[in-house]
Amino acid sequence: MIMSKTADSLVTAFSPSANINLVFVEVTDSARELERSHLCGPTAGLIQAEALAAVALLGAELSQPEETVTLRMRVSGPVGGLLVEAGADGSLRGYTHVKVMNELDECEELDLSCALGDQGEIQIVRSLPGKILASGVAAVSPASVIKGLEQYYQHSLQRRVLVQVSALAYGGFIDGSRGLLVECLPDSDRDTFERIARYFEDGTVQESLEAAASPQTLCSTLGLDDCVFQPAKPLRFACRCTAERVDAMLIAMPSADLEELVREDRPARIFCHMCGKGYEVAVERLRQILDERS
Repeated sequence: MIMSKTADSLVTAFSPSANINLVFVEVTDSARELERSHLCGPTAGLIQAEALAAVALLGAELSQPEETVTLRMRVSGPVGGLLVEAGADGSLRGYTHVKVMNELDECEELDLSCALGDQGEIQIVRSLPGKILASGVAAVSPASVIKGLEQYYQHSLQRRVLVQVSALAYGGFIDGSRGLLVECLPDSDRDTFERIARYFEDGTVQESLEAAASPQTLCSTLGLDDCVFQPAKPLRFACRCTAERVDAMLIAMPSADLEELVREDRPARIFCHMCGKGYEVAVERLRQILDERS
């Protein structure tokens, strides 16, 4: 059944008694929009939704106005890999390398492990326009967005976290996509953190996310009733592609390619691989670009 949900958002919380940080994200609307934009089959759409929640969790640490964090995975399974991105402004976008996997899409139960495969490598990059701020790479076997994110924190950042993401499909379409990250700080209560870890292991956190539990309810479920919450940050599906950027790309194209399109009286059709949006540039504009060069 389709569960009720709130708008896409990111919420952070802190437990003073246990000195534990929490990040909660809801990205269902963005995952649905991205699935539609890319015309994904149900398996790729679900993988995309899971990765979108993961990168949204990473977005909690973005501090500069134009900063972004990118999560890229290469996997041995038939989906090939994925790339998702979160911006400091709350924007989310991304794609999977393969959009449709007929044999897996036709199964009654979607099996993401088969689509991802036995081997994977996750790369996470924080950047500003023209500048990389930090990056890290981690291998993960079997391939898993969740385990890859945990290993990135552990190996690249030397920080201990617990991550759970819930991506659900109903009738072949995204029904929900949510995530929770709990971090053990240097002065955290280790006994409390180990108790919380058991809730991740026994499926309690997964069930709460699937039921669209609020951040407050999740904290209570974890026994952190003293959590202090920051105001929710809105998240949304958005891409930086524009007609102006497409025009700039055409201006940079070799003359021979533009001349071929003009000779065949064929408009230039360009699709953004990050959001699936298509742009068509008329032959008259292509002629104008060539005339300006000459």
